[in-house]
Amino acid sequence: MPRELKNTKNEEDNGDVSPNVLRVVLSFRRWGWTAFWTQVVLCVVSSVVLLQLFLFPRAGTISPTGLDTSPASLPGLSFAWVGVAVLGASIFWNFRYTQMAKKLRSPDRPTKSQTVFQIKIGLIINLIGMFVTLLGAFAIIGALTLRAGQGQAVLPGAGSFNSVIQPLDFQIIQASFNIIFAHFVGLVCSLLLLNRATDKPNRE
Repeated sequence: MPRELKNTKNEEDNGDVSPNVLRVVLSFRRWGWTAFWTQVVLCVVSSVVLLQLFLFPRAGTISPTGLDTSPASLPGLSFAWVGVAVLGASIFWNFRYTQMAKKLRSPDRPTKSQTVFQIKIGLIINLIGMFVTLLGAFAIIGALTLRAGQGQAVLPGAGSFNSVIQPLDFQIIQASFNIIFAHFVGLVCSLLLLNRATDKPNRE
């Protein structure tokens, strides 16, 4: 038996836990915590960047022509916030994976079908999060491209307004892709768990 399985078995010695179940337990613990902490870090970083847009709005960003150049109201930013909300649900679900590792060691452990069902829910959560955030990223990039094409103009009686892309705008894009990457990590970890949970038992 591999050393990591021996260590897992020694932590909580259950005589009725087979090596195959221990492998599933180890996978849930390892990949659950990996996805959990990765998503927590990326969620915090992205949320701080998005909150800057509302806490520290940039002055003089509404053009007299009706072109909204404020990053805080760019189209697609609402999708980014929805992606953050779904990411919060994914973080909670990855924490459930770590708790399932404990349940799988107990005598009344979940069945294989119940375990696979829980993993599929995690997959759906991350797929929805990736899809919504991708829509937001496309909309944000499109709005910034439109703004870049406006350049700088001077209107009689209204002064000049600048629609050049600013460094903060790149932070918005970076935050969106951080959210997408966080969902991608959760998706990969759930697929690895699904693969482990559906493996055929080894006869030892």
